[in-house]
Amino acid sequence: MQPRALLGLAAVALGLAAYATYAAYPARRAPTDTPVVEPAGAAVHRPPPAAYDDLDDRAVAHALQRAFGPPPEPAVKVPQVQARREAEASFEGMMHTLEELADAGEKLPRARRDQLYRDTNDVFSALSVHLHPDDAADMQLLEDANIRMKAMLGELGVRVPGRLAPAQ
Repeated sequence: MQPRALLGLAAVALGLAAYATYAAYPARRAPTDTPVVEPAGAAVHRPPPAAYDDLDDRAVAHALQRAFGPPPEPAVKVPQVQARREAEASFEGMMHTLEELADAGEKLPRARRDQLYRDTNDVFSALSVHLHPDDAADMQLLEDANIRMKAMLGELGVRVPGRLAPAQ
């Protein structure tokens, strides 16, 4: 499909989405100068006038922004320093587990090795998220952690799950 056609379709889709969002809100009623005469004893359902008074252009713009804007931030957010400490502690705990397994000297079943690989990579990824790429000390910490992780996994014979061991 040509780029112009895609652009046109995207514009039409955006317009329809905006219209649908706007149409989802009831129209604002203009106040009337003429009184409404109702027959005696007739049951007429009327929404309270206040239901339409708070709807204005700002409300529609807010609804559109909520519909098409970025997702809201999570309500509970762990402070950055605390999250980094937890990531470092998790990595150290995993390295301690790997060291204990290496010291035991037992051959681990394949399923256990695969699980160790996934768990170790998860804690390493969590650690790397909290390190700043422009900070030399953080990058050195990440490099050291990577070397340590690979050495421990290699000592236990843990490989990438699904890959065959190298020929010897």
